[in-house]
Amino acid sequence: MLVRLLPVLAQAQGLPTGTGLRGDYYEGTNFERFVLTRRDATINFNWGQQPPAPGLPAEDFSVRWTGWLVPPTTGRYVFHVTVDDGIRLWLNDRLLLNEWRGQPQSSYTAAVELRAGEPYHLRVDYCQYGLDTRVFVTWEPPASQTVSSWRNLWGMTSDKPKPTPISAAYLYQSNPKPVAKRAAPPPSAPAPKAIPAESRPLPPAQLPRSKPRVVAAAPRLAKPAALPAPTPRSVPTTAAPSPPIAAKPDSSRRVRLASLAVGEAITLPDLYFDQGQAQLLPAVRTALDGLAAALRAQPALRFEVQGHTDNVGNAELNRQLSQQRAEVVCLYLTAHGVAAGQLRPVGYGGTQPVADNADPAQRPRNRRVALRRL
Repeated sequence: MLVRLLPVLAQAQGLPTGTGLRGDYYEGTNFERFVLTRRDATINFNWGQQPPAPGLPAEDFSVRWTGWLVPPTTGRYVFHVTVDDGIRLWLNDRLLLNEWRGQPQSSYTAAVELRAGEPYHLRVDYCQYGLDTRVFVTWEPPASQTVSSWRNLWGMTSDKPKPTPISAAYLYQSNPKPVAKRAAPPPSAPAPKAIPAESRPLPPAQLPRSKPRVVAAAPRLAKPAALPAPTPRSVPTTAAPSPPIAAKPDSSRRVRLASLAVGEAITLPDLYFDQGQAQLLPAVRTALDGLAAALRAQPALRFEVQGHTDNVGNAELNRQLSQQRAEVVCLYLTAHGVAAGQLRPVGYGGTQPVADNADPAQRPRNRRVALRRL
C-alpha cells in the first residue's frame, strides 16, 4: 500500500518520484581504477562470488553510491547495514558508520532524526576483499517502529520491527528540490526610476571644470559625560579547569570516558545480569542513565560495547548470550539519546576472562560488560 502512495507523496511535496542512486564501480578495494557508472535502484545486493558488473573482478573491488534521500515522514529512522566486507555511510556529510575492513558478514545500525520532504545527501562506500560479496542497506521508518516498546527492549515479547529496503522512490541521483530563487523586493519598495539620458552624470573626462565646491563642516557634537569607572574585580590568575565528563554509576564511581586512550577498555562496575539472562535489571538503569548523559555530552567518542561471560556451558551459546547483552545495553543508550554511530556491540563469550573461572568466588567477575574506546 505504501508503495502505491509514493507518487502521491512526492507530488504533495512538490518533488518528482525518485529512481535510485548513482553507483560508481572501481577495481581495487580503495577505488584505485574506475570501471563504470550505473544507476542502482537501491543498495540490496548479494553477488555471492560473482562479479558485480561486466569488467569487474569477483573480488578486490569497491563501489561508491551517491545521491539524495528524501524521507516520506518526519521522525527517527534506524538504518540497518549487513555487509561483507567494508562499509562507510554518510548522511549530509555526517559519518554514521565506519567499518572499513575485511570482515565476515556483519550487521550494524545507526539512528538519525529526519524531516519529511527534506533532501539529505547520501553516500555509501563499499569494499570487497574476498569470498562472499554482499551489502544491504535497509531502514526502519518511524511508522514501523510504533510496534516497538520498552517491553520489546527487555525481551519480554518477540514482536520487533523489521527493517525494509529503501524504495527507489525516495532515492535521487541529484537534489530533487530546486535551489530557492532570490526573493523579489517587497511591493512597498518602489522600483528605481529610469534616469533620462540627458540627466545622467557625464564621465569624468566630460565634466565641466568649475570651482571646487565648499561644503560646510558638520557641527561638532558635545562629548558625552564620562561614565564612572567600573569597580575593579579580582580575577583569578588561572581559570579552574572544567571537570571531565563522567558517568556516575550506583556506587558513585566515576568512569572518565574522555581520558581513555584508543584501544583501552574499562569494565562498567555496576552493570550485571542474572545468570543466563540478557535482560537489564532495574537496579542497573541508573548507571546506564549516567553513562548515556556522558556519551551525549561527548558525541565524538566511539566505543565498542563488549559482552563477556564465564566459561560455564556451551561456548557458542555463551558468545550469543554475550552479544545479546552488549546489544541490549546499546539499545538502552540509543533510546536515551546516544547516537548509534558511537556504539558497536560485540559479544566475546568466555574468551577473555579477567578472573579464574575455576574459582566460584571469582567466576562472576567474568560476567561483565566493558567499553573499549575506538
